[in-house]
Amino acid sequence: MLTRSRSALVLGLALLASPLASLACCPSDGNSPQKLASVGLGESFPTTADVAADSTWSVYEFQRDGIRYVQANDSAGAVRAAVGRIGDTFWVLPIGVDADRVSVPGNAVTIPAYTSAKRVYGTNAIDVWVYQTTSGDWWAVTPAGER
Repeated sequence: MLTRSRSALVLGLALLASPLASLACCPSDGNSPQKLASVGLGESFPTTADVAADSTWSVYEFQRDGIRYVQANDSAGAVRAAVGRIGDTFWVLPIGVDADRVSVPGNAVTIPAYTSAKRVYGTNAIDVWVYQTTSGDWWAVTPAGER
């Protein structure tokens, strides 16, 4: 009887720990040991690190209730676009002045002819690209390496 109790306890702890470990495990899946902000999405200057690779833009990552978010702002702080992601599922959030010009897997939009394309943020999990066109800026958020 005691052995069954121990086995049940070990199994229970393993089941509880495994989802938590997967969230903070491996940089190769885009997760990092750093704690992402859980508030501030939609703000001009959220109180979290700007992770953009291009100083023209600001990019912020958030995580709440197992959902990851990425937000792009311009240098003046205007929110341009935001995307939510769970695993390989992406969706565009209805915030930002460019929200109608964002392409994500499963909901790709046709980006018009562009004068430049820049990768403004990237991890082992996602890439954020901005395409500057005569009709404004367009965005693509994709799994890493899939442009």
